[in-house]
Amino acid sequence: MGRFPGKSGKMKSTIRNKTLLVTGATGFIGSHLARKLLSEGADVHILLKKNSNPFRIKDITRDITLWHGDIRKYSEVSLCLRNVQPRVIFHLAALRNVNRDPELIEQMIDINFKGTINLLRGVIKENITIDCFVSTGSSEEYGDGPAPFNEDQREIPVSPYSASKVAATYFSQMLYKTMQLPVVTVRPLLTYGPSQDTDMFIPSLIQHCLERKDFPMTEGDQTREFNYVDDIVDAYLLAAESPGAAGEVINIGNGIEYSIRDVAEMIVRMMGNPIQLKIGALPKRPGETKHFFCNNMKAKRLLGWSPKTDLGEGLKRTIHWYETLFFEQSA
Repeated sequence: MGRFPGKSGKMKSTIRNKTLLVTGATGFIGSHLARKLLSEGADVHILLKKNSNPFRIKDITRDITLWHGDIRKYSEVSLCLRNVQPRVIFHLAALRNVNRDPELIEQMIDINFKGTINLLRGVIKENITIDCFVSTGSSEEYGDGPAPFNEDQREIPVSPYSASKVAATYFSQMLYKTMQLPVVTVRPLLTYGPSQDTDMFIPSLIQHCLERKDFPMTEGDQTREFNYVDDIVDAYLLAAESPGAAGEVINIGNGIEYSIRDVAEMIVRMMGNPIQLKIGALPKRPGETKHFFCNNMKAKRLLGWSPKTDLGEGLKRTIHWYETLFFEQSA
């Protein structure tokens, strides 16, 4: 157990020249994280499932090392870990689907729960000397609990996805308690920015504006917080570099709530009012919470993190990215 520094161990204040492994690097946040890690001078390796689409990282594939493997298969995970010998692991790979469909349960267990266990078990069994394992939880773990969300409140999962994330969080904490495995679980709140899938609220609305199609939505009176992806990525790096974070669950969010309707109207206005918002055309999801935002004092205290990008600036950058892509594809 001496190979795990734990809370009292000292870590370098930089990831420069460290060997890092990222799962989920082809995803939205993961791709931004991989690019940031490269810019910091790290030796970046990614575990990539065969046949996955690496379009988000196609510009950096020459600068990173790709390993093909499925996190659901322990043999493939352990082989990757044995070859890479990472000092830090950023685990973002997951099946993201917040529908309440019970048919999703098996997939969520296999990918989000067992996949996380395979990585953690691999670190232990392969005797990897590791400084930090940054695991990605989810604000969905709080479900319809009272806001602002505090890390010490009881989780109330409302979907197979959020239940699988709660299970992974508790298993990670158990390994810290019993083996001093330096796992920190970060819970990013709602995140937006360039290259996000257009099935998400903000990019979907931007896409509708670009295509001049009216946008159906709920009444929009529910409140959410919105975090620009660069701020979230900064928190991942700080989590890996902060010894006091080991064993903790940490909310990553600005804690500023906006109504969905206000944000929708802001985006449409910023894009020149090309469409109408169809307010109330869609029902709310079963179990959807009225208020969804966090208390971020723990991130400030343990990581020294605070968001840098306000909503107006973040939306401006995001809209510009989608506009550029849209006009390039239309040319």
